[in-house]
Amino acid sequence: MIKTIALRGLALTLVTQLVGCGVFWGDQAYFRNRDGDYQKADKIEPIKVPEGMSRERLGEIYPIPPIQQSEFDEAVSADHNEVPRPQPLATNLMQENIKIQRLGEERWILMNVSPGEVWPRVRSFLNENNVDVANADISRGIIESHWLQFKSDLNTVDRYRVQIDQGVQPETSEIHVRHQSLPGSAPTEPTPWPEQSTSAEREAWLLDELAAELARDETLGGTSLLAQAIGGDAKSALVIEANEPVMKIRLNEERAKATLFHSMKQDGFAIYDSAPDQGVYYLHYEPVEPESDGWFSGWFESDREIVHTSPYTLAQLLENVPTGEAFARAPLSNREGEAQNAGAPGYLLFIKGEPGDYTVHLRDPYGKRIDPREARKLLTILRKNLI
Repeated sequence: MIKTIALRGLALTLVTQLVGCGVFWGDQAYFRNRDGDYQKADKIEPIKVPEGMSRERLGEIYPIPPIQQSEFDEAVSADHNEVPRPQPLATNLMQENIKIQRLGEERWILMNVSPGEVWPRVRSFLNENNVDVANADISRGIIESHWLQFKSDLNTVDRYRVQIDQGVQPETSEIHVRHQSLPGSAPTEPTPWPEQSTSAEREAWLLDELAAELARDETLGGTSLLAQAIGGDAKSALVIEANEPVMKIRLNEERAKATLFHSMKQDGFAIYDSAPDQGVYYLHYEPVEPESDGWFSGWFESDREIVHTSPYTLAQLLENVPTGEAFARAPLSNREGEAQNAGAPGYLLFIKGEPGDYTVHLRDPYGKRIDPREARKLLTILRKNLI
């Protein structure tokens, strides 16, 4: 009798457990797999704007960017089963969060956050300082103030335009300020903005005040989802063109060459020779080894000589570099098989294109393509040091 009761109790327990498992797990259970639920979501029709009215201010709250072959999607197998490695953070992302950059007469604020975080913080700064906003175009990242007067100068009226843009590195932003001053009272008709600020001093004043406020309170303003698309992509990108890893730079000529020149002196790179007018640089590269922190590390010097000179000038090398279509179709590097300028060390960096759309190629000293993985590695180092 006792044995029968025990068997019935065990059977009841197993049934209860099985029923319990069905309640918590399974397709109809509480803890079911919900990975594909988003595919069942209903679609909502977009807002319809009446005829005659502009819909420029309307846009997707969560825009889905187009799929592009970029960020070094190449060097994957034909069936695309290999996942590309993520790009490393720029070196400047680990330094100051906010800094003022200068190139010639141009000054701007660099922030290591996305435009979506910068936009509300700039709006908050203007509101707190009683700078009335006349126009705010979030799609272009532009905020324009009403005409105002400085207490120290009642003979003129002034206004500001703040431009928020994508930075050179991913997840960075740039803030540019333009100032305009007119004699007398505020004009009644729309007035075009000048190409440069009327007063460099008054431009610098607002830029410095804004930078100080943004650095003082990093939580100011929150994040704007609509501002995430400001300026499109970052001003530099690593992509594939004609099966070759290259770097794209969306900057004007002066800044593109200046930031590349800075990068070509960092993290093991050095410049043998250069022809900036032709957009060609002759580079040395040697991997930077981390310094040893051992007890004897400071006692002895390394006997390894680091060479920063080449037996050939850039002019000598360029005499044999292919041009035009031959450059685009250049074969893979075979340094040992080169008869002209035999044994040339280093690399040639070419900047081709036009302002706002430059392409950077890294080739061997003879203008031939280098191994794709080597090109990816070196271009990644150059890109992360752009400023």
